[in-house]
Amino acid sequence: MDASSAAGQAQLFEYIINSNQTGVCVFDAVRDAAGTFLDFRFSYVNPAGAAIMGKHPEKLIGVSYRAYFSQAESSGLLAFYRTVLESGQPARLLEVPYFADGIRGWFDINVVKYQDAVVVSFVDISVLKRTQISERKQATFFNQLLQTTPNAVIAYEAIRQPTTDGTPGEIVDFKAVFFNPKYERLFGTPAATIQGQTFRARFDAEDKSLFDYYKGVVERGESFQRERYYNVINKWLLLLGEKLYDGFLLIINDITEQKETQLDQQQLTNALQTANQELLRSNENLQQFAYVASHDLQEPLRKIQQFGDLLKARTAGASEEAVDYLERMQSAAGRMSTLIKDLLSYARISTRQDENQPVPLAQVVGNVLDDLQVSIAEAQATVQVDELPTVTGDAMQLGQLFQNLIGNALKFRRTDTALHIRVQCRLVAAAAIPGTVRIARQPTAYYQIDVIDNGIGFEEKYLDRIFQVFQRLHSRREFSGTGIGLAICEKVVANHGGAITAASQLNHGTTFSVYLPA
Repeated sequence: MDASSAAGQAQLFEYIINSNQTGVCVFDAVRDAAGTFLDFRFSYVNPAGAAIMGKHPEKLIGVSYRAYFSQAESSGLLAFYRTVLESGQPARLLEVPYFADGIRGWFDINVVKYQDAVVVSFVDISVLKRTQISERKQATFFNQLLQTTPNAVIAYEAIRQPTTDGTPGEIVDFKAVFFNPKYERLFGTPAATIQGQTFRARFDAEDKSLFDYYKGVVERGESFQRERYYNVINKWLLLLGEKLYDGFLLIINDITEQKETQLDQQQLTNALQTANQELLRSNENLQQFAYVASHDLQEPLRKIQQFGDLLKARTAGASEEAVDYLERMQSAAGRMSTLIKDLLSYARISTRQDENQPVPLAQVVGNVLDDLQVSIAEAQATVQVDELPTVTGDAMQLGQLFQNLIGNALKFRRTDTALHIRVQCRLVAAAAIPGTVRIARQPTAYYQIDVIDNGIGFEEKYLDRIFQVFQRLHSRREFSGTGIGLAICEKVVANHGGAITAASQLNHGTTFSVYLPA
């Protein structure tokens, strides 16, 4: 090749490089007298590369790499270029971010060794990268929107019969490819079941026509809106959907409440009249029960106890066994009487009360402690009662409240430590009451009365259960009782416009907190 052709070829290469949109830089190695590598410096930069860096090419020639790039070390690029220089192996970096020194973007970088220098070509992919980020943000946004929407959403993809010629086969089923948490909650179906079962496996047992309907939707490419009653969840649903790729998308609204309000007004009136009649009958039955419990059932028990007293008086000198039998008989009659009284108390609490009387709680609790004196002595318990207020209410019901709470502490005591019970009170603002405590009225302040013990406690997951009638956390062999006491407590405080809750840990005692209007 003669000199003229070589010069022409060099001009061609220079023209190609200078007119290219790819940035090109040549970095010469900078070494000390011993040949040790110290740095790079610009020896060439094409217009595209200079434009990316926001400089004129002449302003860059001869400039030290470390001096120009403030992140030469932290970005790892200087070390990367040196590795290529020393190994002689070309290398590539993809999607390299650089946001300093007037440069803001992402770059694909190719590096090759040339003599004692490296040639770095870099393509600005910032537009593409920002588009990808924007698309990811948009996808994340729509995914979060679908996850948090109050509507249930599910997308199905067709399962088709395999074919030998590559044409789409007949649709034989569908599989769920997306669903949000609202869909799981609406149908009461866990994600594993929705993902693991096909459409027909889930719904054919209820209605085989569902599959045919949605198969037609996909084949015809139509959108639809329909109302449907689902027996499996006992709900009316409004279904909005359309074909989506090779499947369909459903947006589901629970319209059960709206459908119920569309019932004929006369039907609602009839239902209300029927309910009122049932309520009247229930109240009559309750009155009859109260009469039977207070007269017909209690009278035989009193006779048993009276005749037991007579027998004991006339059997002086009888054997200890005979006396023991009599005492057991009277004790059983007493327990039966207690159960009847508890049931009667619970039945009467809603209808027989006098809330308008001032009730000194100190006197109420004092009377309760007198009644429980024997039980307190047997348990070797210490009871501490702080100053208590006077409230407006029904003294008998409030007595039942504290009788049950303190009796509860005596019953559920630990055997390995001395029982200590404390009754304390403080005034709290209505706004300070925990949100989990349901209050029947809304005065400005409440008395919070805590009955605290160091007994066996319970797991707080059973908190709602303990206030239900006949609900027990322990077997009758472990602890005796009717299972009515705490239900009575809840009804008493509700009658007085207050509430009751508890905090407890196993083997760390229980605190029952009663809130009564101040």
